[in-house]
Amino acid sequence: MTDAVLATRGLVAGYEPDLPIVRGVDLAVARGDFLVLLGPNGAGKSTLVKAITGLVSIHAGSVTLDGAEISTSPIHEKVRHGLAFVPQTENVFTTLSIEDNLRLAAQVLPRPGRAGRIAALYAMFPDLAARPRTRAGALSGGQRQMLAVARALVVEPRVLILDEPSAGLSPKVVTEVFARLAAINATGVTTILVEQNVRAALATAASRSGRAAILVEGRIAHEGPAATLADDPIVAELYLGARREPEPAA
Repeated sequence: MTDAVLATRGLVAGYEPDLPIVRGVDLAVARGDFLVLLGPNGAGKSTLVKAITGLVSIHAGSVTLDGAEISTSPIHEKVRHGLAFVPQTENVFTTLSIEDNLRLAAQVLPRPGRAGRIAALYAMFPDLAARPRTRAGALSGGQRQMLAVARALVVEPRVLILDEPSAGLSPKVVTEVFARLAAINATGVTTILVEQNVRAALATAASRSGRAAILVEGRIAHEGPAATLADDPIVAELYLGARREPEPAA
């Protein structure tokens, strides 16, 4: 993919050099795309995105952002180059207020632009703007997740990666969170989403004409348009744990 904003090539990664979890992943994500990473538990989804963002060691292969090699770049340099990550847990400072969480994230920006960027995020997330002094630990699960996303967006990233943003949320809140992610993607932010909520994730990606990739045992086993995979019973059976109904007897 020549217009890839983020790409991996032969990526091997894991917590121990002799026990790789990600095993030679080639992945290319186009600018503005919405990509969902799916697969069974232990497939390597979270390890893959953590390797891309610098939280897990890369043992072989490469990661490029807009064609520039970032495999060995420190995390703060990846952020400065436009890569943002929202982890599943510990993604906000619970003892700090909403305002202080955003101010802390804005420290990487030039001082004159910080207040304006925070104001823009409050406009994007009115629920947060309504209670800037509320401690993050007192927020609901959905509000806390929105704060985590807002913190990641402070730096105006080109690529936003999220690891299981629906974890622990009610179905109604999941719908709200995914709708917000689709709206963020519509502004041009390339979005990569690791999810176990297969149906909601594929529907959201399909609404953005996005794609899905399925990991099995550390390798990409299948890839294609999200709308196609959502309706593919063979893929659902083999990789997502669904069961096909037997065909009626002739």
